[in-house]
Amino acid sequence: MLYGEKIRVGFVGLPSSGKTTIFNLLCKTSAEVAPYPFTTKSKNQGIMIMYEPRAEIIGKILKSSEIKYPAVEIVDVAGLIKGAHEGLGLGNEFLSYIRPLDIVAYVLRFLKSVPHVEGEDDLKRDFEILRYEISMSDLEVLSRREEKIKKLASVGQKDAEEILHVLEKIKKAIEQFAQNGEFKIDFEKEKEKKIAEEEIKSLQLITAKPYFIIINTDLGKDQWNKLTKEINRADILICDAMSEFDLTEDEVKEFGITPLRQILTDFIKKTMDLVIFFTGFEGKELRSWIVRKGTRVFEAAGMIHSDMQKGFISAEIANFQEYKNCKSDAEAYSKGIFKVVGRDYIIQDGDLIRIKFKV
Repeated sequence: MLYGEKIRVGFVGLPSSGKTTIFNLLCKTSAEVAPYPFTTKSKNQGIMIMYEPRAEIIGKILKSSEIKYPAVEIVDVAGLIKGAHEGLGLGNEFLSYIRPLDIVAYVLRFLKSVPHVEGEDDLKRDFEILRYEISMSDLEVLSRREEKIKKLASVGQKDAEEILHVLEKIKKAIEQFAQNGEFKIDFEKEKEKKIAEEEIKSLQLITAKPYFIIINTDLGKDQWNKLTKEINRADILICDAMSEFDLTEDEVKEFGITPLRQILTDFIKKTMDLVIFFTGFEGKELRSWIVRKGTRVFEAAGMIHSDMQKGFISAEIANFQEYKNCKSDAEAYSKGIFKVVGRDYIIQDGDLIRIKFKV
């Protein structure tokens, strides 16, 4: 899949989980934060520049006029509580802001300094509440779709029965997500898989989206390991958002802290199976692009500009590990670092790509 210059992430969590503090830290904004529930009443939306030091290195070699880094659009919605699908708290009406996004970050909390809406911190319970409320919201969306297809089936609409069969499988996958956090469908034939992909995309099911977990805590780092054991998953990021928020960038470096922005970038790339490549010429703009692993250069050409794909001839590719040792673009060419490839070349993370095409 092609994403372009940014990828979109939704923050979902219970009230007072620290979602908005994390949002402010990453996006350098000042959305309202308070030690009580429902401070966020709709959504906060901002941009985080991904941690990508390779762009700066390439930019220096190219003497780029401007560097455009890969970015993450973050949407932080009002906190969910147990019973949100029944209208409790602010309900789940704001989940519509999450549906169009690419990936979800479930924000959990273990904070001694901030009261919990459920009375006490319990990571496993909180994750179960979030999964259940999200699943109930998706089942409601799916139910409306089922009713529509049932009407079509009753008048003999072609493929309607097959679609209903697939929708039933999707329903079971949503219920499975509520139980254990896994959304998985077994298909009997390829056509079923295609129908399911179309339905999931059309319905924008949150349970089907890739995700990872952020645990926000004020405990010392020596206690972080015990927090991961409570959830027992590999895709967990732990942070002390408030402590980092109170530090300057220089202080973060001085204390040897890995910035949350850097950690989050790595998690997004790993969870989504992403690679980042660059386009640019000497003295011109250097631009970063985000695609899934396995993307062909011909597909990427169409993302950059439709004319490049229509008139594609070939592409010149420079591997970052080789290119970074050059003092100029001309040196890279003289050393044969740029390789000419065809349309089926699979883009590698860090590639500098130049498309040759004829309009």
